[in-house]
Amino acid sequence: MAGGMLETALLGAVVVLLLLVVALMASIAAQLRGLRREAEMSRGQLMKMDWSQLLHNGIQHLREAREALDTIDKRLQKLEALEKVQISHINLRAGR
Repeated sequence: MAGGMLETALLGAVVVLLLLVVALMASIAAQLRGLRREAEMSRGQLMKMDWSQLLHNGIQHLREAREALDTIDKRLQKLEALEKVQISHINLRAGR
């Protein structure tokens, strides 16, 4: 009789575990459906989005970066010219 009770208890435990697994899978499926809806909404918003302002801002940033790089380049050229003048001045002094 104890063997029958043990089998019944084990079968009951398996049934409870299976019910928990089914509930967990249903919860996961619901979350996945929600994520899918959110992804579709995001996709729709991206399709409706006005990209011109974003592109305009990006172009403005690129222009500002180019101007900054041009300024840096000019300053480097001036420094190189000053360095050449200093080197030639040092060479003239050393030659005396």
